[in-house]
This record gives sequence, structure tokens and C-alpha cells, in this order.
Amino acid sequence: MPKSKPPRRRKIRRGNDLRVLMIEGVRSALALNDAILAKIDDQLGKTPKGPARTALLAWRAEVKSHRPCLLESRADAMKP
Repeated sequence: MPKSKPPRRRKIRRGNDLRVLMIEGVRSALALNDAILAKIDDQLGKTPKGPARTALLAWRAEVKSHRPCLLESRADAMKP
């Protein structure tokens, strides 16, 4: 009588759960990044020229450079 293989099924299920968690985490990170950029853009519209505006522009460039685009494309490729 052949044995069933529940450990393999369990591993696959655990892998799928981790994949779903990764995708949700990346989506949350992207949403947070977009919200921060929107707030910075809003403040840039209200800030006159000077050191404060320069600091906001530098911060905006820093936030844009840390956008998890690589993870976003990987998450799209790993849809469950």
C-alpha cells in the first residue's frame, strides 16, 4: 500500500503562504512609499525657495531612489 505524502503538500502550502506574505508586504511598502511621496509633493507646493525646499527635494530624491521596484516586478511574477 503506497504511502501518502502530506509533508510535501505542507511544504508547498507553506511556500505559497510565504509568497503571498511577500507580495502583500511589497504592496504595503509601495503604498507607503507613494503616500510619502504625495506628502512631500504637497509640501513642496507650499514651500518657498530656500534651504527648506532644497532639503525637501533631496528627501524626495532619496525616497524615490529607495522605491522597491525590483521587488514589485518579482512579486508580480510570483502571483499565486
